[in-house]
Amino acid sequence: MEHASDDEQAPEAEGATPTQRAIALAARELFEAKGYGAASIREIAKAAGVDPALVIRHFGSKDELFARVIGFDEHFAPHLDGPLGTVGERLTAYLLDASHTQLRASFSAIVRAADHERVRVEFQDSLRRLLVEKLSARMSGDDTLLRAWLVSAQLVGLIHSWDAVGGESATPEARAQVARLYGAAIQKLITP
Repeated sequence: MEHASDDEQAPEAEGATPTQRAIALAARELFEAKGYGAASIREIAKAAGVDPALVIRHFGSKDELFARVIGFDEHFAPHLDGPLGTVGERLTAYLLDASHTQLRASFSAIVRAADHERVRVEFQDSLRRLLVEKLSARMSGDDTLLRAWLVSAQLVGLIHSWDAVGGESATPEARAQVARLYGAAIQKLITP
């Protein structure tokens, strides 16, 4: 999702106030634990130790708060570089890495909240900008844009279902095997 403009700094950014950081941290934790719909502004404010009016003052609305604290701008770019023939496995391995629990939780929170128009539009825009356009620009053949969108759908589906199938308890060897197998399936869309 997009980060805030220069005049509305992202809460994690240098220069964010302690109040903004507290609200952002509380919001991220609650959105990931309960989902967009179940996490209320009042509950976020209480967890941050602030008045609910401050949440609105600093973030505008619940939609804006969600869009600003659940983001993933930095995650795809480094893994799209390198040989095109191994992008599928590299992306899959990165997303399933045991140290990326927070990333998977953020993705799942976004997917669960995608029935809200603003969240869905931001999510689609982020996927388009961060993954689909960059990947399709490197691909050849017919329907590169459609194939790149299908790659994004496969990755999001894997992340969203990983915990449900017990993936978080997988051994490093099992994660590597899933990355090889699932990455190969994704790779067929990238380099048919």
